[in-house]
Amino acid sequence: MKWITIIFAVISFNITASEQGKSIDLTQFDQPFLLGDWYLLNPDPTNSQEDFVAIKLSLDSKYNFSIDIQKKDFTVDHWEGFYHASEDTIILGSNSSDPQIYEYDLNHNALQLNGVIFRKALANELAGSWSSEHLSGDDMAASDINQMELTLRPDFVFDFKVINDEGMERAHQGVYITEGEQLILLYKDGEQSTRYTLDSDELTLKGEDGSTFAVLSRNQIVAPQ
Repeated sequence: MKWITIIFAVISFNITASEQGKSIDLTQFDQPFLLGDWYLLNPDPTNSQEDFVAIKLSLDSKYNFSIDIQKKDFTVDHWEGFYHASEDTIILGSNSSDPQIYEYDLNHNALQLNGVIFRKALANELAGSWSSEHLSGDDMAASDINQMELTLRPDFVFDFKVINDEGMERAHQGVYITEGEQLILLYKDGEQSTRYTLDSDELTLKGEDGSTFAVLSRNQIVAPQ
């Protein structure tokens, strides 16, 4: 894997960055599907010539990136810095003297860098099937909503359903992105942006300006597809 070879060469410089910006609205980020933790696993580390077991690439909305390479001798190499991304090109170490440029393609849960495919994974236990225990807020009251069902799958696909007092249902299916406490549901006809807190088997969602407040309990863990 030529891409892996380049990363091993560059990582020895140990480029670092500590500048932090303010949290931004993920819906305004140019390439929101890039955000998150991406993993590449060596399918046969015992016999492979590549000296790694797993690679984690993290990209955030402040244009910080980090790469951690777990090697066969159980040591971990680390590289971090700033990145820049267009629609098909990403530059790692854009603030360095030796930036690395890669062509990429992606969807909501797969990132291909120069032909090498990384898979996105959640950093917490957000995935699951959730049912409402308490609902309030202007949007809920205006639509007479009394029940909410939300399924967040580990592959970043969601199913969302609300039911009003008359038993009428409205459902959406799409993909979701998350960073920090932000959770964005993206579907064919629009999007929903919320802040969330996760406490074991209780998920709390808060909309902008008090429009939505929902406390949901976990029904079951959703197995990977």
